[in-house]
Amino acid sequence: MFYMVSTVIATLIGIVFYFLRIENIGLVHSILLCNLVFGIGFFGLFNFVGHSLLSERVARGIGWASNGFQKELGFVSLGIGICGILCYWFRDGLWLGTIIVTSAFLLGAAALHVVEIVRKKNFNRGNTWIIIPDLLIPSVLIVLYVLAR
Repeated sequence: MFYMVSTVIATLIGIVFYFLRIENIGLVHSILLCNLVFGIGFFGLFNFVGHSLLSERVARGIGWASNGFQKELGFVSLGIGICGILCYWFRDGLWLGTIIVTSAFLLGAAALHVVEIVRKKNFNRGNTWIIIPDLLIPSVLIVLYVLAR
């Protein structure tokens, strides 16, 4: 749920930035920029804290056993978050690269959560509800990127 809220907030910040002329870019570019910097930046940092520092708690919420791979996932998320934040200063290629990595990560995660539901009947809230932002965030980023082009 946090990720969906962060996507909405990042979109609203992008709209405000556009109308305040914080950046001299179009509306779609402004919304995409804010979704990368604030949305993906927040996503990565939040995921890092959850999977690396609060790994036992997060694993229980998903219905999984915590392990070293979960901590690795946290560091991958940290890298994605840093890329999102750096999108403010490094525009062109980093935007597309961040969108590709984030989308592959989240769409793959969504597929794995669905497999958990089907094979193991894992209906824990952390395993089911996360599928929505796992699909929503890449969709928003890809549509905004295509529209910005």
